[in-house]
Amino acid sequence: MHENTVWINPKISKAWGLINGQYIWLKNQDGVISNFKIKVRVTERIRWDSVYMVHGFGHSQKKMKRCFGKGASDTRLITKVLTDPLMGGTGMRSNFVTFVTENSEKEVAS
Repeated sequence: MHENTVWINPKISKAWGLINGQYIWLKNQDGVISNFKIKVRVTERIRWDSVYMVHGFGHSQKKMKRCFGKGASDTRLITKVLTDPLMGGTGMRSNFVTFVTENSEKEVAS
């Protein structure tokens, strides 16, 4: 695929005024904003309280030509990691995002 998309439930896209194919940025609970914009995919295939995007895109390293500046990086948005006290495993599903329709910061790819 050329770039990743963020899957958003129709109920949420309607509440936020987002349309299929629109580009947005994602902002996590710690204020971290995705380096690059990502295209909205409105679909019933995602729950209303979740978003989904394919891993491996939105890198800011120019030498990574296939994924540099294409879509958003999920790794950048994972700033909160919980560790299981008994076995030491990590949980990265404790991060939340919101949508930003206009980004005042200049994109890295520009």
